[in-house]
Order: sequence, then structure tokens, then C-alpha cells
Amino acid sequence: MKKLFLITLFIAAAFTSSANHTRGGWMYYRYIGPGSAPNTGRYFITLKIYTECNLNVNQFCPSVNISIFNASDNSLYETVNVSYQDSLNIQNCQQQECHPCISPIPSICYKISTYEFTRDLPITSFGYVISYQRCCRIANIINMAPGSVSVGDTWTVNIPGNALTPFAPHNSSALFPQNDTAIICKDNYFSYSFGAFDLNNDSLVYEFAPAFTGPSAGGGANCSNAASPPPYNSINYIAPFSGSSPLGSSVTINAVTGLVSGIAPGTPGTYVLTVVCSEYIRGTGTKKAEVRKSLHIQVADCSLTQANLDPVYFSCDDSTMTFSNNSPGGNIQTYYWEFGDPSTGANNISSSTNPTHTYSDTGVFILKLVVNRNLPCSDSTTSLVKVYPIFAPDFTVAGQCKNTPIQFTDVSTTTIGVVDYWHWNFGDAGSASNISFIQNPTHTYAASANYDVQFIVANSKGCKDTVYKTVIIADKPALEVTNDTLICYIDTLQLNAIGTGTFIWSPNYNIDNTAAQSPLVSPDVPTKYYVTLTDPYGCVGSDSVFVDVKLLVTLQAGNDSTICKTDAVVLQLNSDALHHLWTPPGTLNDPTLKNPTATPTGTLTYQVVGNIGKCTASDDITLKVVPYPTANAGTDTAICVGTSAQLNASGGTNYSWSPAAFLTAANIANPIAVNPTANVKYIVTVRDTLGCPKTAKDTVIVLVTKINADAGPRDTTVVIDQPLLLRASGGTNYLWSPAQWLNNIGTASPVALPQSNIEYIVKVSNAAGCFAYDSILVKVFKLDAGFYVPTAFSPNGDGRNDLFRPVLLGMKGLDLFKVFNRWGQMLYSSTDFESGWDGKFGGREQASATYIWYAEGTDYKNNKIKKKGYVVLVR
Repeated sequence: MKKLFLITLFIAAAFTSSANHTRGGWMYYRYIGPGSAPNTGRYFITLKIYTECNLNVNQFCPSVNISIFNASDNSLYETVNVSYQDSLNIQNCQQQECHPCISPIPSICYKISTYEFTRDLPITSFGYVISYQRCCRIANIINMAPGSVSVGDTWTVNIPGNALTPFAPHNSSALFPQNDTAIICKDNYFSYSFGAFDLNNDSLVYEFAPAFTGPSAGGGANCSNAASPPPYNSINYIAPFSGSSPLGSSVTINAVTGLVSGIAPGTPGTYVLTVVCSEYIRGTGTKKAEVRKSLHIQVADCSLTQANLDPVYFSCDDSTMTFSNNSPGGNIQTYYWEFGDPSTGANNISSSTNPTHTYSDTGVFILKLVVNRNLPCSDSTTSLVKVYPIFAPDFTVAGQCKNTPIQFTDVSTTTIGVVDYWHWNFGDAGSASNISFIQNPTHTYAASANYDVQFIVANSKGCKDTVYKTVIIADKPALEVTNDTLICYIDTLQLNAIGTGTFIWSPNYNIDNTAAQSPLVSPDVPTKYYVTLTDPYGCVGSDSVFVDVKLLVTLQAGNDSTICKTDAVVLQLNSDALHHLWTPPGTLNDPTLKNPTATPTGTLTYQVVGNIGKCTASDDITLKVVPYPTANAGTDTAICVGTSAQLNASGGTNYSWSPAAFLTAANIANPIAVNPTANVKYIVTVRDTLGCPKTAKDTVIVLVTKINADAGPRDTTVVIDQPLLLRASGGTNYLWSPAQWLNNIGTASPVALPQSNIEYIVKVSNAAGCFAYDSILVKVFKLDAGFYVPTAFSPNGDGRNDLFRPVLLGMKGLDLFKVFNRWGQMLYSSTDFESGWDGKFGGREQASATYIWYAEGTDYKNNKIKKKGYVVLVR
């Protein structure tokens, strides 16, 4: 039989220094003893980086800079340059080495590079965080958000400090297995173990966690870069995936064993998966450290024929069990089951897909499954079946204090055989009596703490199991007593103590029974009563109750007051009574509170009665309810820039305006906003003299309009008889002057046909009457439309006549303008009449000489004009 799990790590194809090539990995360490200096520890630290098999010289790091940070404040302690040690190439799986019925077999090739170094580190309270960062992860990761192709990776691990325990710095991190190859076919069941080994025998807990980002391309991608300090950011996942569900909801991790299993996603491709193994100090539940391993898993588009069972099956209720193949996919044609129970005869074998079998006895049986037996693509596996019908191990604990015997009692039950084996570990490693093999032992703990008790129990049929419980040992027994209280001098009070054992009360003053758990007392002066509890195991504890004795009740409801309508107010009662009752209750949130919240709708008098036992007192308070002032700031108004606005507020007797900018006064009802330069939102706060101490507010907006008149883009030129379309903007109404040669003086875009130079002025206004002016100068050339080109130019950089270009009159634009030398070589070409030739060609100045030019364009009448001539370049 061949057991297969393949997690293929995706192979990228780029080979540049910033190309995507990292595949995850992990960092771990081992404590190897004290350092050379006092109060130091020596650690052997290992970094394993998973990358592509084939790396170019820039992607491979002959050495890396690993950073060590102080965990107390994440400050950098030091950066260590660590040389490359060795590497391991995981090559393609061959057909004979893999499952014979996976088609097609995915390609596997990745490199594990190892960097190791030894370091002496001072022992500190909080320890260290060790980190290395590198760019970039492989591309096209399915469960990462788009745009994350250049995200780097962070390898990190922490060394604990002695704030946890004095021996916490002696920790060696948990070691993940090196089984990083397995095949995962889409939509198929798979399992893969992250189960780690811990040298310190810590309790290990596993969970999925988000992968960390690192530097992106061009931002710390080089081998020499040091890591940034923690904490580290997580990569962005794409729904439905996340750091806690990296392969979807159908794939889970066993928190106890580290086994990842489930149905693979249906989309082939690469997925990033990170597992964190947390180390807990055994017996305390305190987390000491964690180690994280990140893999880039490839789900292949393949078909898998596989026999797959759970490692162990248990039967604790009865002897009948139903089985099924965990991998039902692939080309499975037949099933063959052997239940390992030959005494059942023919029933020991089944060809059913999901068979049910009743075992003949208790014990451990070997279950075997063969799919496609004696056919192509056959596979088989075995598993253990443990049949313990109604074997239920358990124990109870009696006792609770240190230095007293704690009774452990076996309450295990079994319906077959008898319980005949007991092995107790009381979790008290420093005690000589920590281990016991009797059924119902006692154990005395010397210190108060939480202890993890292990109880191994077996019966005469060979059934065996282990029970774990945490026993809490205290300094004294659990004891609760009545809270401190007060009574009236004519009353009797019952005290109460909660606990297990015998009770003694003192002093023996006006108490009916000093040995009672709940005695009656009737002191006539303030008295503190003490109670001592002795539990059945000799553990002693004590507590006290102070009983204050009052001759009368003092109670004052306070002065009458005025509140605003709809407001709530807390009634501030000054009273030493134990109980209170307010009337009328209808507008109170709770009439039995000492200080209830009142929300009266009109003026109302409340009465309160307070009592201490049989002693009572009463008082009342009247709340006068008045309405809020009504604030009205007036209506919003619009003005032109340079003018003022009258504000008018009402609703009260006192007014305050904010902001005070541009106002003639800020404390009157009707100030004037003088020449505001922009829109202003004024808030008026109104008070009145009716008694409501609160204010009301309202808002008014002064809109300031400024006209920005624009007669058009700029002054312009035309030729005689060329129409000119004017374009004004900035308002809603337009008036042009003079009217000479205009077709319409009341529009934004009239047409002008000027016969000589003229300046047009436009008045722009809006509906509010705001206005402004602008003008445009039109120069009229009494020439035909065409190109007007100078006969010489001097490109000497003096700012005059440096460019050779045509002047366009009456033209819609320039279609072509070229310059040639006398040999016909074209030196310049453009359609932009504003650019012009600077007398250079290929960056070199041309000699003084005569040059030929040629131009084409379209005039305002749509006539095509072509023209050529000569120009002299003068230097």
C-alpha cells in the first residue's frame, strides 16, 4: 500500500532579481545552554527558505541579514549576517514513485535553502523576536487579492523571556516535520500533517493564520536588507478565503494533532497556507512561544483513486460501526472491506460502499480497505478500530486548599470486565508523592496554583484511556458572606455564609447561634461580625460582615428646580436608606432607584420614601417644566459681491451670532453682514428668560455672487470679410458694445464682420443683478487669407527672430509646414504653426544659407492653400 499526500509548490518562470520566486518556509531555534557571559543563553537559530529550483544569481542569497528585536518594545537589538549552509532540491515525482492512478501527475520542483547561526543573547523579561524579510512570492496565487503579485514574505519566530517563568528562556521552538511533498487533486479528499515535536514537552496547539507580507519589488528586495520591526501586516485574501480558512471552509486543521484535512478547492492553482504552532507551558495554560510555517500549495487538475481512512476509529457506545472511504472520488469501481473480526465469519468481509459491522467483542481490530481489488488503479490502507462499549473513565476531586489532603476518587464505569488499573499523575512535579497507582488516593499540594492532573485507567478486557483535569488549589476554602449592610436599631438581620464545613461567628453579641451557617443578629450599636470556616479537610478561612446601626433615616430630595421640556434629569437624592420608593412612578425609569431619571411632560412634584428596616423618612421635590426657546435665523439671502445683507433673528431675548466676521454686531437680533467676500453660514444661538437654561440654534446662509466676465479666449486677428464668432461666458445675460458689424448684441456668441480694427466690450450679468465687464481686441488685416512667412531669421538665442514659422491670417489651421536644404533633404516638419524651426537638424546647428520652405492649410472659406518660398538663415 502507498499512502500519498502531495502539496506541489508552484514553479514561477521569471529570473530577475525582483521576480516572484519565494514559496514560504519557516524559522526555528534550539536552546543549547548558558552563554559565555553571565545571565545569557546560547541559541542555535535556523532559517529555511523555500524558493524556485532554478534561481539566477540575483535571486539566490549567499548570505542574509537576520534581525533580532527586543520583544518589550520591538526595538532592534542587532542584525546578524548569516551565510548560506546548504540546500535541498525536491524534484519531479516519477510515475513509479507516485500513486499509479493520478492523471496527470503534477510537476514538483522547489529548493529549500538553509541558513544557520549560533548567538548568545542576554536573558530579558520579554525575550526576542527574530525576523527575516525578502521579496517576492510566486505569482498568480489563487487566494490572494489581485494586485498582490509583488508581495514579499516574512519569516519570524519568538524567544520568550523570564517574565513567564525563570526557565522560559531555555525554550526550544517546536519542530515541524520535513514532509513537504504531497499531491492534492481538486475536489478530492486529502490530509497533510503539520504535527510538530517539542523538546520541552510543552502543550502544542495548531491553527491556520494569515500569512505575513514582506518588502515589495524595489523596496527591500535585496539580500542585504534588514527586516522591519514587528508587528507585521497580513496579506490581502480574496473571498471566500482568509487566513483562518486558506483553502475554504471544507478544509480544517486539528488543533491537537496539526492534521490538515478535507476536500480540496475546485479551482486548480497555487494557494498560500500558514500554520501557527503555539507552545503552552504544561500545567498552567500560559502561552510561551509560537512557530509559524508557510507553504504555497498547488491544487492540481488531476483525478485520484485512493483508499483513505481515519487513523483510529472508536466505539464507546456499542459494538456497531459504519465505515466509509474518505476519498470517494476518482475511478473507484469496487470496494473490499476486512473488519479484522474473523469470529464473525462471512460478516467479516463486505463489498459495500459504506458497510456496517457489529464487532463480536471488545478490543482493538485492524480495519482494511482495498479499492479496485485485482483491477487497475488499486489502492489499499489500514486503520485501527478500538471497541470499548460503555467504558467511561472519570474521577472526582474533593478538597481545595494547599497543605491539606485532596481526595481523588475513581468514578470510572465499564459494562465489560472490571476496572483494575489506575495511574495518577497529580501534576505536582516537585513532590515525591506525585505518582500513585491506587484507586482512590489523596495528595497534598504545598502551593496554591492550577495543576494538570492525568489519570490513566484500564479494565480487565484491555480497554485503556486517559482523563485530564485541571485542579485549582487555593490558599483558603471558598467562602462568601453577606455584604456589609445597615439596619435600624429595632430590627433583626439574618447573616449568611456560603461554603462547605463548620462555621464559628464572633463576637457573641446579640447573635442567636455562633455555630450556625446563617445566624440572626440584632445589634444596637455598629458591629463587625467575623466568621471562620473549617472545611472537612482541615482548610481554614475567614471573612467578616460590618453591620451599621442607625437610629433614624436621613433623606433629602434636594431643592426644587426648573428643567427644559422633553429633557431628562437624574434626581439627586441624599439618603442613607437601604430602600427607596418614588411617586408618581409614571415618568421615572425605575421608581425604586435611589437616583432615578425623571422625564416629566409638565410641572410635577415627586415624593420619595426611604427605609432602613422599620425606620422610614420622606421628602419631595418639584420640577417646573418650561419649553425650549424657539430660534429663527431668517431666510437665506443672495447678494452681489461688494454689497451687504440684513440679518433678522427671532424667538428669544438674547442672541449670539457665529462667526462674527463681517457683522456690525454679534449680540443683537438684526446685525448687518457688511460686504462679505464669500458665502457665509451664520449660526444664531437664542436664549430666553422663561427659565429653560438651555439654548436653541438656527442657521442662515448669505450667498455672495461674483461675476467673472470673460469676452473670449484672447485678442485675435482676421482678414477683411472674415466672419468672427465671439464667445463670452460668466453669467446668464450678455450685452455687447459697440453694435458695429455685430449680428446680435444680446447673445453670448454673436458673429462679427469687422472692416477695421475694433475693440468689443461685453457686459455680463445674472438674475440677481450682479454684473462685470470684459473686452476683446480684433485686428483686421486687409489682405487675402493665407501664409505670411518671413524671408530671414537669426537663431542666435537673443529672443528675437529665433524661430522660423509662418504667420496664419484667415486660416483655419496649418496642415503642413516643411523646411528643406538645397539638396532636398527635409530638415523640419510640423503642423503646429506656433512651434517653428530653430535652425537645427539632429541636434546640430545648420550653416548660414538659403533654405526652401513649403506650407499647406485651409482658409476660413475651406479653400486649400499651398505655398512655398525661400528663407535665409543668418548667424
